[in-house]
Amino acid sequence: MHQSEVALKLPITVLIADGKASVRTACAKILKPEKGIRVVGDAASGPAVLAAAMKLKPSILLLDLTLTNTKNGKSLLTTICGRLPHTTVILLTQPSSERRILEALCCGARGYIAMKSLRMFLPKAVRVVHSGEAWVPRKMVAKILDRLMSLTSQTR
Repeated sequence: MHQSEVALKLPITVLIADGKASVRTACAKILKPEKGIRVVGDAASGPAVLAAAMKLKPSILLLDLTLTNTKNGKSLLTTICGRLPHTTVILLTQPSSERRILEALCCGARGYIAMKSLRMFLPKAVRVVHSGEAWVPRKMVAKILDRLMSLTSQTR
């Protein structure tokens, strides 16, 4: 958690970046009644999310890597994580390949949430990631550990 936010008890600010207006609207509706969380904006394309993130400097960025006008979602993620070290990224995903999710986590995302789980888990995921933890469903933990062990064995 950012020290200034702790000291002043500022709300967790959230930027929603998804190519579908229905997803952006759903996320905003889910988060609106949550005390201590404030949606500060949304974006529908790669260039728009980068501009909005640079301007708004949100605590949390909810990011769909398949945004329109984005040739490489991983590159966008890496750019955002590099330029905005105090913004934490949670991926918004459809059922996707585990490899792609693992790559995104390695590029700086601190968690991911499946679209089908938004209603149930989005506010909790935002709070957990903002507090410095990761939000990764249990089934992915084993995959992440396997990847780490693979990397470790390659360096031996």
